[in-house]
Formats: sequence, C-alpha cells, structure tokens
Amino acid sequence: MASLTEGLTKETRKNLFGNADLNMLWTCPSDPRFPYWVHVPDSFYEEENPHYQLLVLVHGTGCATEHYVRLAKKWADEHNAAILAPLFPSGVVVHDDFNAYKMVHQDGIFYDQVLLNMIDDMAARYEGCIETEKFFLFGHSGGGQFVHRFLYLHPDRLKAVNIGAPGRPTYLDFEENFYWGVKDFKQVFGQELDLPAIRKVPVIIVVGEKDNLFIGDSKYGTNRVDRMKTLQKNYLDNGVETVELAIIPGIAHEDGDAERIATATAFFEKYL
Repeated sequence: MASLTEGLTKETRKNLFGNADLNMLWTCPSDPRFPYWVHVPDSFYEEENPHYQLLVLVHGTGCATEHYVRLAKKWADEHNAAILAPLFPSGVVVHDDFNAYKMVHQDGIFYDQVLLNMIDDMAARYEGCIETEKFFLFGHSGGGQFVHRFLYLHPDRLKAVNIGAPGRPTYLDFEENFYWGVKDFKQVFGQELDLPAIRKVPVIIVVGEKDNLFIGDSKYGTNRVDRMKTLQKNYLDNGVETVELAIIPGIAHEDGDAERIATATAFFEKYL
C-alpha cells in the first residue's frame, strides 16, 4: 500500500500537512510502549542551517504531557529550542502502578534509557539540527522525582535541571538507603554516584508557597515546602555549585503550571 507522502514534492507536502510533523506524538523505536511529544520551531524548514538546544519536559502523575508542551512552546520558539516530552503510561508491568517511572529503574524497565533513546531518535529525525548531548530537564511532582534521580544517574547529559516539588525526594544522604538516601546507590542502579559531576549541574528547586499539606512524617520535612528547603540545603552541603530555591507565591501543588514553566525557563536562559 502506498504511503500518503510517497512521491510528493517538498512544496506539495508542506501544503498538505503543514509543519505537523514538528508537533507530533512519536513512538520510541527501542520500546513502542512509550511515545513522546515533540515541538520543533517552524524555522526548521525555513533556515539553511538550523540549530536548536533541547528542553525535556517530564510529566507528573497526571500525565499532562501536552499541557506542558503548550506552555513552553513560545519560550522555545524565542530561544531556538526544541522540546521533547516523554509519555510514561501507568500499569506497564504492574496493573495498578502509576509510580514506576518516578523511580527511574523499576520492574525491569530503565526509564532513563528509554528517555535517552527518545532523544537519540529525535536527533536522527531532525538531522542533527538539535543539540542533544546536553539538554535542559524539567519535571514537576512525579516528574520532579524522575528528573532529580536522572540527575544522579546522568549528570554529564544535563545543562541545567528544574526539580519541581517531588513529594518523596532522594537526598544526597550517604547514611540512608534508597529512596530517601543514596547509601546503596550502586546496588540499586548498578553504578557509582558521580558526586563531582553532579556538583557541576545548575539546579533550581521549585515549589508553590501553599504546597504545605501534610504528606507524612520524615526527618526531611512533613510537607513539600519543607522538603524542598531541606533538599536545597542538602545539595549545598554536598558542594553542588548552583542550587536556587524558588518558592512561588500564591500557588499550591496542582495549580500554577504557567508560573512553574516561566520560573524554570528563566533559570535555563542563564545557560543557553
């Protein structure tokens, strides 16, 4: 059966489909269970030698992937950046489990490698015009859990990272086992924690001022605001060179997505 694009000139293809492929849900070729959204500026087809940096947006528990992409598009277009947003569905192995991706390695799935495969696929599709060796990484809530653990595993791949209000962070605590600490990091992840590399990655920790509901007793704090303050201090105590804490006025945990994206991208601009 013929493809709908077979034999089309570049002009005809554009008139039929516009730039739809620059705003598409693609399947990860290494594991088709996991698709990813992209946004590439329209200038990709207009510039002779386009070059973009990469912003990766990781969804929270509610999987509002497209929502974050829509909020970040304008910034991306203005700053020569492309966007990749993975979709990690729930129940992939354990039927009722919606937390697996947050742990990064869970039930035989290495979600960090899935994301890196998505990035490789995007780089190939857009012909090397997107800088993918190092990228910006954003995540809120469940996404915040994923991104800071990804930081521990792949600091060499990150230009800067936004850690958004994870309820159960992993601290650089060498006296506690995972997930609260990193004492058994090598046993859990099969590699050493590269603290010198982690120290070099600029970090912004973001939480809403009203994100102060009780989420369990812990020496690190009983709500997300307190746990984020503890996380900043923990990183500073362990020599992370740049750790900003942004407490956004007037918002709790579920609202304020536009403010979160604006706060993260303003921080990322320093490292473009």
